[in-house]
Amino acid sequence: MLKIGPKTAIFAAIMSFMVSSWCFAGGETQKSPILDRVKVLHKAPENMHTLSLEQLRVERASRVRDLAVIKEATDEPEVAKQKLLDSIMAHDDKRLNIVHVIPQMIEAYGIEGKFKETLMGYSSTFDNEIRTARNDVHSIDDYKSYDFRFSAVYMSMMFKFNENKTFHEKMIADMKDSSTAIGKYRKELDESYAKVSHDKYLIQDVYSVNELEQAIAEIDGEIAKRQKAEL
Repeated sequence: MLKIGPKTAIFAAIMSFMVSSWCFAGGETQKSPILDRVKVLHKAPENMHTLSLEQLRVERASRVRDLAVIKEATDEPEVAKQKLLDSIMAHDDKRLNIVHVIPQMIEAYGIEGKFKETLMGYSSTFDNEIRTARNDVHSIDDYKSYDFRFSAVYMSMMFKFNENKTFHEKMIADMKDSSTAIGKYRKELDESYAKVSHDKYLIQDVYSVNELEQAIAEIDGEIAKRQKAEL
């Protein structure tokens, strides 16, 4: 088993916190724990072909009831997506405050020279390129692409932070102290991300509707095939 050292573990935790977003690998975004369904919750019976017509009708009726209940309590898909996007963008407002945090950290830690220039370069990237990309976010799908770009810059910056031992150690300590720039930033991010996590049910209900409709369609197809065979 691969053992992770304390510094690596701390860095991984910081990475997870600072990005607060969707994992990616190989240049492509992966499933988001907020925006995407991790697994299918509603589907047609796996043994559907072995069930009798009566059993199939019972399975169908059960899903129709579930679908009606969810639809009754759920906003229209586009309304639900917009509500979740509003929560996500409010969280993104907090994330972009990193452009103000970086200069404060530079001053507090007395950073000079090339490392200072590098950090200010990241601040400039967030304040210009990332903010410009954000202007193109009008839907959940737009946000996925934007968030990938945001996360890529964040991860690059965090790896650069890790290269400077003194800075890295101070940052780790200050992240636990809400009176510091990075500590206050972390606290605000935690609070705003908690709101996003709470609101994820909005989009999850949309997935439930889609899954149930698909399951019902599959059962209907099996019932129709059986009835046709009886003719």
